[in-house]
Amino acid sequence: MTSRELTLDYVPRPWQLECAKKMRRFTVLALHRRAGKTTLAVARLLSAAMENKNSNFVYISPQKNQTRTNMWDMIKGMLRNFLELKGKNRLVDVYESDLSIRFWNGSKIWLLGAEDPDKIRGAKISGAVVDEVAQMPREVWTEVLRPALMDTKGFALFIGTPKGINLFSELFERGKDPEFIKQGWVSYSYTCYDTNALLPDEIENYKREVDYNTFRREMMCDFTASAEDQMITMDLVEDAMLRLADRGQLDPAEPLVMGVDIARYGSDSTCIFFRKGQVAEEPLRQHYMSVPDNAEFIYRHYMERHPKAIFVDGTGVGGGVVDILRDWGAPVYDINFGSRSIDPRFKNRRSEMWGRMADWLRMGGILPRHNQLKQELCAPLFTVDESGIICLEPKKEMRKRVNFSPDIADAFALTFAERLGPERPHGRDEFDDVIKKVVQSRLNPLQRYDKRHRDGGRIRRRY
Repeated sequence: MTSRELTLDYVPRPWQLECAKKMRRFTVLALHRRAGKTTLAVARLLSAAMENKNSNFVYISPQKNQTRTNMWDMIKGMLRNFLELKGKNRLVDVYESDLSIRFWNGSKIWLLGAEDPDKIRGAKISGAVVDEVAQMPREVWTEVLRPALMDTKGFALFIGTPKGINLFSELFERGKDPEFIKQGWVSYSYTCYDTNALLPDEIENYKREVDYNTFRREMMCDFTASAEDQMITMDLVEDAMLRLADRGQLDPAEPLVMGVDIARYGSDSTCIFFRKGQVAEEPLRQHYMSVPDNAEFIYRHYMERHPKAIFVDGTGVGGGVVDILRDWGAPVYDINFGSRSIDPRFKNRRSEMWGRMADWLRMGGILPRHNQLKQELCAPLFTVDESGIICLEPKKEMRKRVNFSPDIADAFALTFAERLGPERPHGRDEFDDVIKKVVQSRLNPLQRYDKRHRDGGRIRRRY
């Protein structure tokens, strides 16, 4: 019996077969829980290893133990027909110690965890499957896997279930972006109603047991589904990016303002954002600038547009930039993100500015189409303390969670540091309702009773 007479022990479901035909070099699949995404990914990797000689392939998930639990028995099951051959007829060798497989044609597959990606750093890889991408550090893709695929022009298959704003949501957006599609990217999503992998009554029971947004994420693969502690939802941002800016929105009484988030060197960038009333403009970014270079960059755009005010994050290197701009006569305001807020609902100025920005979006604000801005606006979470004070997630904590810094979004938020134009309603009642629901959801029934008792039978309005 030859290898050509052997096949994988795998019968694809209709959606898996359809999906396999539509794959490209970089394929991002958002799938609901228990859809069969791991089975599809394993079959893709095994088929590639058997079709290509002397090639290396990897399957990587957040943790190696998770890989062993979810993948190892499945792989050996699919290779059952091959593993039954012994002695001189043996075609596949399985190594339990390092979770690797060697094929008769010289190809190899390794199963790895994201906690130890250095095993393939510098290696030449012909294909990779990245499982549960939402839980992966960005560096696994950008610094390890992507460079390893360059020599061979290898493929990558990303699979997972949406879980807020992270590497997975970013890669999924690439597969919808025309520029990235030209480079071989594609994205697909399959809901629980598309795959027929779950019984209808089980789907309906689950739908009744969980909240609306959880069902949207877990079963409908909806990246826009918000968590209860998300300051700005994807729905809000996408609506703002779909609005058309016309002369009706450009109120001449509204001043042009400029927000600037300062960066010096490293991965962050200096970002300038202009906003006039309900219309925000395309952000301007620059990397790797000294303090004088930053000042010159900002002043040049100030002289071109003459905004009424320039709001700068004066923390750290920003303070030196503010001093230079003042010497040059620019109307610059030094905003300290950590300083006390004007609105008592918020813990600090940064939380307050983001709250005002969220209100602006609810009141019909218009944003430019910008994928990175979308990701950054939706990334930060917030907390509410016992007194109902709102605190936005600090940049350092957010960077650890999503692996990027919201430079563009913070520059935009700075345009809301002061009210310089006509006073407008800011959607406070709607935002108050959001905060109220969060607070109440975190109190057990006894605490809710005690709180009503202390407040005379009603929720305090200070949310």
